[in-house]
Amino acid sequence: MDEKEHVRVISESLDSFARTIDNLKKCLFSRDKKRMKEVVKEFYASLKLSLPVFDEIMERAQKSEVDKRLLGLLPMLQQVGIATEDLVGAIQTAVDAEVSLTDKALAEISEIMSLLKDLARDTNDVLTTGNQHFCKYVLTSAERIQQRVNECGVEHQQRLIIGVCTPRASFLYLDVIHSLKRIAQELARLCEAT
Repeated sequence: MDEKEHVRVISESLDSFARTIDNLKKCLFSRDKKRMKEVVKEFYASLKLSLPVFDEIMERAQKSEVDKRLLGLLPMLQQVGIATEDLVGAIQTAVDAEVSLTDKALAEISEIMSLLKDLARDTNDVLTTGNQHFCKYVLTSAERIQQRVNECGVEHQQRLIIGVCTPRASFLYLDVIHSLKRIAQELARLCEAT
């Protein structure tokens, strides 16, 4: 596998991730159960796309330096996938159970999802260009997302205390924003590793 193929595999994974985030946001707002099923199906299909490449590398007795680098990024890609799977599950629960989140909670989730989609795009750009200055920008963006999630968590506690948010909605909200935070952390790790 050459360097271009290595970048292409990761780039396609990150593009797929960004589409999933965008589609999940639409499902959360529309509460469209049919569309949610399609998003889940597409998400799991996209996870399987890069597996043959990694399987092929693992079967090789002699691995090139490029192969070793790609395998070194695999745990971070897997962690992005696991955190995204958790996010998919939380949003699917919210859609299926028709849990109502407050307008403020939906706005916060939407904001963080938009930032995360940009982070995935920027991480992809760092992988493609190898630009270390841009990598620093991406790491700062990931840190800002994590801080924003923490701020939203504190604001959420206040909504829960005064009774604006129900315990059921609270659980889902926290599940969603913590999954978003984990994704940001893993994208930052992926960026650093390149």
